[in-house]
Amino acid sequence: MRGCAISALTSLAACASPVADDVADEPAEAAATVASSTPPSDPDATLTTRVVYANLQSLRMDSVDPFDRRVLIGQQEADVSNLDTNGLTPIPSDIEAVAHKAPALVSYELSHAYKSAMTTFDVAAFRAGRPALRQLVLDQHRDGALVSFVWHMKCPKSAANARDEFSPSACPADYRLEELLERKRDGSRGAHFDEWRAMLDELAELLWSLKDDRGELIPVQLRPLHEHTGKWFWWGASNAPDVYAAVWREMVTYLRRGRGLHNVLWVYCPAAPTDRHLLSQGGDFERFYPGDDFVDVVAFDRYDRGDGSFSRGYEADLARVGAFASAHRKVAAVGEVGLTGIAEDGSSSDPDWFTTAMLAPLKQRGRAFAYVGLWRNAPWEKFIPEPDDGALAADFVSFARDPAALFAGTHNLYRPLHRAGGGV
Repeated sequence: MRGCAISALTSLAACASPVADDVADEPAEAAATVASSTPPSDPDATLTTRVVYANLQSLRMDSVDPFDRRVLIGQQEADVSNLDTNGLTPIPSDIEAVAHKAPALVSYELSHAYKSAMTTFDVAAFRAGRPALRQLVLDQHRDGALVSFVWHMKCPKSAANARDEFSPSACPADYRLEELLERKRDGSRGAHFDEWRAMLDELAELLWSLKDDRGELIPVQLRPLHEHTGKWFWWGASNAPDVYAAVWREMVTYLRRGRGLHNVLWVYCPAAPTDRHLLSQGGDFERFYPGDDFVDVVAFDRYDRGDGSFSRGYEADLARVGAFASAHRKVAAVGEVGLTGIAEDGSSSDPDWFTTAMLAPLKQRGRAFAYVGLWRNAPWEKFIPEPDDGALAADFVSFARDPAALFAGTHNLYRPLHRAGGGV
């Protein structure tokens, strides 16, 4: 088991966090934890979901409690993607290989459940791929790590081996958000409403299948319709803000009320919210915000393209999103971040990027942020160094050893972080 492999490097006690030892064994502590925190947007959220949300609220660098002055380190597809493969088959984690630690939050791609499908609305293909996603979530939950889902909804493909496309220019004209609505502005039904609802039903079946050994639903985060302040995705800023918000609200409402799911934390995640170019094109994330009753985490994505603009933009994003999340009593997070252009041998124009460019601003300016999500390696791109990658690998190890960086194997994040007697 991955968690036990990690704990062998630290202490045997880290292996002693089975899923059975959860909030059901400590209802008083769980109740106390959630009572002292802001509740999730779902008033009917499960107890464990509320505990997870309370834990995310407590982890912030500006906490008065030194125990909480840490940030969760997450990664996209940590255990299913590397420089050789990208899918849903478990493989050794690149982060574990270089730092002997695993991320405390892992994000999975929903569309990988049906990678060979010709359209984003392939219900049968999604249904066939659900079991693989389910097992990945169960494995992470067993190790006490949190799970998030992102959904890159591709345009229809002309052939199974064709490249995936997501941009408005590559999609049919009816691939726009208004066509997902039950009732459009003109009163008609969206062209893809029925297909979209069928896909949400399949998503609901996946979420309903995520149960621990006691039969309790496992909390997950959903980060759909992300980076919408840019125009590179068909669900992005080429759509009207009120339409985006309406689709979001319909989606949340249907899964909660229509399908009875109360184990979801919703992550609202624009791209680079202080980027002047995106703002000039109408990509102000506050205009698209669907409302406090439909959002739990306010995050952002930003990548270092090597043009010298990252540090200033990243710090500005931390400030703006942090202030917005605080004003709306939401958890703040970095959904995706990464350094592009890492060479095959690990050489980089910024060999201390992980400690200096990424983590240091979080410790100094992003002090209200609960987690940061690193992007992953894949056969076509490199974001995590390998053990022999010289200065960049050494910097990654230094980052992983920073007391502020919280990885998996230390705490079961589905249980109250603050327990009677001090300890977790």
